[in-house]
Amino acid sequence: MKKIHFFTVLISLCCSFSFAQETLTVYKKSANGIDENSPAGSLVFTDQIRELPLPMDSVKKVMVVRDTIQVKDRKGNVKKDKKGRPKIKVKKRRVTIWEKVEPKEPPRFVPIQCKLGEVWVKRADLARFQQASMDLSGEYASSTGSVFLKKSPTNPRYFSFVIQNGPFGYRAELEASNLELREANGHARLTYSEEGCTVDIAVADRKVRVAQRGCTEYNSGKYKLEGEYSNYKGNRRTVETFNMPEQSFKYKKYLWCGSGFDSCEKVKDDNGVVTITWSKGGNGFIERAAGEDVHTYRPFEHVIPHKRDFYNGEKPIAIKTKRTDMAGEWMIWYFYPKAERFKMVRAGMREDIAYMEIYE
Repeated sequence: MKKIHFFTVLISLCCSFSFAQETLTVYKKSANGIDENSPAGSLVFTDQIRELPLPMDSVKKVMVVRDTIQVKDRKGNVKKDKKGRPKIKVKKRRVTIWEKVEPKEPPRFVPIQCKLGEVWVKRADLARFQQASMDLSGEYASSTGSVFLKKSPTNPRYFSFVIQNGPFGYRAELEASNLELREANGHARLTYSEEGCTVDIAVADRKVRVAQRGCTEYNSGKYKLEGEYSNYKGNRRTVETFNMPEQSFKYKKYLWCGSGFDSCEKVKDDNGVVTITWSKGGNGFIERAAGEDVHTYRPFEHVIPHKRDFYNGEKPIAIKTKRTDMAGEWMIWYFYPKAERFKMVRAGMREDIAYMEIYE
């Protein structure tokens, strides 16, 4: 088998903000109304706002008022009746008034109180902003890394996280899912534990603090999981590109495991020697070829391996892939450059029962 040199894998993340309302544009109101072309500024999640009462509409009403007046003669003297009492009469007159009423239609702009004083915002923007401000999902960055939090689509109390600190290939990283969010001392907290490792994530004021106990396998040199991630960057959509050099390896035998490690048996492919090509064409595709039987796997996303996936202390490069000639055939490929080893595991299954193939 050809000996390979150490290589660096470059993954470029082309990010764009999602459509979540992450800032709130505010306006001043003058005698001429609100000029949408001249906003007064913008607010972010950490800014305090207070909704003010909605402005009332003014409705014109005409009322009939009855005035009681004394009857006077031509000289201006008050006339009196037989009993000496002043004569009176009732005179009607119309009066126009403006009455405050609730608006029939929801107003387009509503007032709020904030650091810029009393300002006006679009009602629809305010609703989206308030909804987004309650969601802790998104990227929290430091100068060297990021923490990504993602809310479960089925249960808002459960989150997944990804911690990445340091440059790719040399970073401390860990991911976990289905963790319940707890409230403690004014902070939202997530805790992940496995043997020899506990990670605590505290979120407050759009800042994340990560503490770790143990977890040395997930550290990389001077980079650790723990730290302050204080720069909230919001929710981002990421597209990964896999620019890796093509490498090929040949195996006469491999381990075929129908249901976890306990079922593994060493076999030969009926079509001859198996050739695994990593990053076919330099684009991240993985090819398994034996004779004329060729399977190609398209890369989908980078996967952060857990320490159970390490081999003799070596942390693998892991990629979730989809077999191009089969619908729904998702596999995670683990590549160990130093050991010249591959492991392919069916995605979405526990490793103790998952189908896998191991080439070493």
